[in-house]
Amino acid sequence: MPVFISAVLVALISTLSQWWVSHAITRTWLYPIWVGFLVALAMGEPIIGMQAAAYIQLTYLGWITAGGTMPGNLMAAGVFGTALTLLSGAEPELAPTFAVPFSLLGIFINQAYMTLNSFWVHKADKYLDNNNITGMRIMNYVPSGILSLVLYGIPAFILVYFGGGVAENLLNSLPESLIQALSVVGALMPALGIAILLNYLGNKKLVGFFILGFFMTIYLDLDIMAVTIFSAVIGVLIYVFSIDKEKTEGEA
Repeated sequence: MPVFISAVLVALISTLSQWWVSHAITRTWLYPIWVGFLVALAMGEPIIGMQAAAYIQLTYLGWITAGGTMPGNLMAAGVFGTALTLLSGAEPELAPTFAVPFSLLGIFINQAYMTLNSFWVHKADKYLDNNNITGMRIMNYVPSGILSLVLYGIPAFILVYFGGGVAENLLNSLPESLIQALSVVGALMPALGIAILLNYLGNKKLVGFFILGFFMTIYLDLDIMAVTIFSAVIGVLIYVFSIDKEKTEGEA
């Protein structure tokens, strides 16, 4: 695929993953495992890109955005981390080391995005006071899309279109010892993401299911799909029995 076309597609993905359209369809646009896969398709490297996106997703597996706190910009990590991994020709294991700096930088970009979007909200209120519904809708939808293009889309285009040679030269200029260190860090960060997720399973009601899944995977040698289906069946049964119990107690 021509570099220009790939750059345009990645810019479009980056823009839409932040704009309201992605939230209206599905919030999975925000997660590296999905948006990184879309970037990989746009760049013609779906297999390697998917592996890189998976490593990035593991890094942020247990991260949540609660209230006004934002531990990282997952969308920026998925788009720019995956793209830079493919451009540099690095191993997928190094993807988290590329993604984390963009994720941290993305926090400030997201703050700028939300702050500047507040101006359009006030403008939309004025249109609404004047019974101008069309103007209000334009203010709610269009300016935020242009701002997303400027803050997310254009940088993604520049990275893909101009950054291939720069990224490869940068990687080649790094000493072998630093590459090995980055590989170690890249391997540890997904483990950290899993550890953060497991921290939520400390609840007495949940830890038994974790042990059961571990037992099925290690000792019964079941793959992830089999464990997932088995877990879904258990979840449905628990839900059905709990509903029946509530009905019985209500009738009593």
